[in-house]
This record gives sequence, structure tokens and C-alpha cells, in this order.
Amino acid sequence: NNRIDAIYCKTIGDKKDSISIESQIEFCKYELKGGNCKEYTDKGLQRQEHKTVRSFKNCAGHQAGLIAKVVVYKADRISRSILDFANMMELFRA
Repeated sequence: NNRIDAIYCKTIGDKKDSISIESQIEFCKYELKGGNCKEYTDKGLQRQEHKTVRSFKNCAGHQAGLIAKVVVYKADRISRSILDFANMMELFRA
């Protein structure tokens, strides 16, 4: 089985109460309990990696069935919109 897990982490600016990208990655890796993973990170408002995460269906790895699951520190790190999150879940299920 060559499938890997994807970790997605995001911070918006330099908010004092925001958890760092590094801490989010560490938490997600702990939850995965080892194994291969690919990290996607966004810093600031650019969210370029978020576009990549949301387009897994067009990603060669996803089409080949290489992504097993996507892990985030908190659900609001990948989406704050319930509709957007539901659409992503359908995309990931496909």
C-alpha cells in the first residue's frame, strides 16, 4: 500500500493567539501515529496550498489513489464555511 496521508495547516498573519504551522504539523503527525505524509501549509492570506488541497480531484496523486486522508489541526483550518466544507468532503469522497 503506497497511499499517504496529507496534512493541511494554516495560519492567518501573525496573530498572537494563533497556533504555529510547526505546532499544527506536530499535532497532526502525532494523530497519524507515523507513516508517510505530505504537508500542505498556508501562511498569511495567500492560501495557495488551500487551493491545492481543494483540488485533490485534479491532483495526479489523488487520481492515482495515493492520498489516503487529509488531516487538519482543527476543521476551521481547512474551511470556515459549512457549504465549502461539505463540498470538499464530497470531493474527497470521489
